[in-house]
Order: sequence, then structure tokens, then C-alpha cells
Amino acid sequence: MIAAIISSFVIVIFVVGLAISRYLRQHKKQTNDSSYSITRYWRHQLASTSCDNLSPSSITNEKQSHSIVNETTSIIKNSFSWPEASMLHRQDQEQTKRSSTVSSSALSDSLTMEHIIEPASLIFSLRWDEITKSLFVRIVSARDLFIYRHHRQPLVIDSYVRVELISTSMENTTPKTFPSMRTHIIKKNAHPIYDELFEFTNIEQINNDNYSLVFTISTYDTFTRDEIVGEIIFPIELNTLESTEITFTKILTTRHKQLSNQQLGQMLISLCYQPVDSAVTIIVLKAANLPRIGTTRLINPYFKIYMFYKNQRIFKKRSTIKRTTQTPIYNECFTFNIPNNDIENIYFDIILFDYDNHMKHEPIGICSIGKDMNQHWNDVCHRQITKQIAHWYQLKSFNESIH
Repeated sequence: MIAAIISSFVIVIFVVGLAISRYLRQHKKQTNDSSYSITRYWRHQLASTSCDNLSPSSITNEKQSHSIVNETTSIIKNSFSWPEASMLHRQDQEQTKRSSTVSSSALSDSLTMEHIIEPASLIFSLRWDEITKSLFVRIVSARDLFIYRHHRQPLVIDSYVRVELISTSMENTTPKTFPSMRTHIIKKNAHPIYDELFEFTNIEQINNDNYSLVFTISTYDTFTRDEIVGEIIFPIELNTLESTEITFTKILTTRHKQLSNQQLGQMLISLCYQPVDSAVTIIVLKAANLPRIGTTRLINPYFKIYMFYKNQRIFKKRSTIKRTTQTPIYNECFTFNIPNNDIENIYFDIILFDYDNHMKHEPIGICSIGKDMNQHWNDVCHRQITKQIAHWYQLKSFNESIH
């Protein structure tokens, strides 16, 4: 009986002690929180408004900081409460910047275009040595060397100059050539300075001989074939040259201008349309009266046939190469299948090229079949009997016939 009373008394004491300790713990926590809040907020405000800190400099600093805070808060308020206005303000600033940059770029482009319009030219000098029968040619420099692409900005090139001396006798039309020489390569310069001297030795002066210097400026490309920028054909008379150097400045003639001064020639083409097989057969028989390059060199002609369906190129075929001739004979046959037998939306372009082992193959001329619906094409398409019909086509300038 006594043991039970003692155990119950111990339990009561334990519960009461637990309750008292819990109460004391909560009270201590509340007092700590109140002291923390007072030291964090109230003491900071009282210190800022104390009489010791009320000096004129502190007052002005307070005003400035207050104005800065107000300004920043107003900016933040405007940016958050009126996003459309801030975006419009930024867009206006961007538009003004763009307009200024566009105007400056347009001005710079206009200035560069005015400069680019100037034709390319070459400066060289000649000297004749009567004792050794040698002709000295110094290639000094060039100006305004650019490559023009379709719908692109003019490109600055890596250039070099090749010089050749050609002697054409009045009695013999075959030109007599001397070993050609070339300068070193000037990279990425529209106004290169070469300053190189070349000598042509053992030149015999014959009354019936006509001598000409051919200067060819070309682009250098590491990965593709070189391309000719322009040529200068400079006829000379050795008797009129002096022992001192005479400087000349000549404008380059582009290949397009060289070919435009000549007749580009004709091509004899035979056509046959087979509606049952839905095919067109083109036989290129020959070409005639093809031009010379620089009025001296015969071309190496070959051609490519491009088939267009609804103004999109779908097929291409190429012929063999004929060497150094103005009247090549091909007799080559090509067959093209017509999509959906839609002969009305078909036309062909035949482009004649000049093959070169080292330089880029240049287009000489072009003729179109079916595009203008000429009489030859109409006879082929509407004839009851399927047979070959031949017709002469005049070659046109390639640059003027770009689709």
C-alpha cells in the first residue's frame, strides 16, 4: 500500500516538473524574439535620428540618398506597372540607333560604290635594248581589282598578272608565241603593287611581224580553278621603243566585253519529240564562226544542255571537248524524258563553254530552245510524223541571258 502511494507521488512530481520546464522554455523564447526585433528595427531607427548625427553634411547626404531611393523606386514602379511604355521607349531607342547605323552604312556603301564603279587598270613600263635584242617589261601595279557576282557585294581578290609576247606574221596567221611569265600573288588587295621586271630575249625584228603584249590579270583560288578578271592587248613596234622605261596605264577589258565585240557564232541543232515515249531527242550537229579569245587564241569549245520544267532545272548533260577550233563538229545525241508529258512547260538552255586546263571554264554564249516558242519548236511539237528537224541557232551573250 505504501509502495503504491510513493509511486503515484513520483509520477505527479514528474508531470508537474515537465509542465514547468515547458512553460519556462516558451517564456524564454518569447523574450529572445522581442529583444531581437527591438535591436533589429527600433535601435536602427533611433540611431539614425539621434542628435549627434544631425550635422549639415549628414542632412544633405540623407536628402540625396532619399532622392536616389525615390528615383530608383519610381523607375522600378514605372517598369513594373507600365511595361508597355518601357518597351515602347526601348523600341524607339533601337529604331533611332538602327536608322543612324543604316544611314551611315548607306553613306559608306554609296562612297564605296562610287569608288568601285571605276574600271580596273594596269600600270606597266617598257624598255627596248637594241644591243641584246631584248624587251624589258616591268609590271608596276593595278587598281580597282574586284570580282562581281550576281546579287552580291564586290569581292576583293588574290591576284597575279601573266604577261605574254605574241608575234603574228602578216603572211602566216598562226601566232608565234614566246614563253609566258607571271608575277607573284598579292592576297586580298584591290590595289596590288607587283613591281616585277621581265625580259623577253632574242627578238628578231622582221618587217612583216606584228608584236603584241598580252597582260592577263587572274584571281588565285586554292580550292577551285583560277578566274580571269580581264586582259590588255597592247600592240608594240620595237623601232619606236626607247632605251629608257616608258610607263603606260591601260584599262582592263573584261572577257564579256571582248566577246561582245565579236560574233559569238551559231549552233546547228536537230530536235525530235516523241509523244508516245514522252521524250525529246536533241542532236547537236556542229557549231560555226565561234569567237577567238583576245583575238589571238582559239577556244576549246564544249557545251552543256540544261532542261527546265516549270522554271526549275531538273536535268543537265555535257558534251565532249573539241580542241582549238572555231568550227567544232559534235554529232552528239541526248534524250530527255518529259515529266507527265507536259511539253508546254519544258524548255532547254544550251551553253557553250571554253575549256581551260588551269583557269575557270568561261561561258561563250547561250541559246534557248522552247522558251520563246519559235517556229522550229512549234514544228517539232505539232508535227504528226516524229522525225528530226535541224535548225541554226544564233548564240547570245551569256550575261544578258541569265534567268
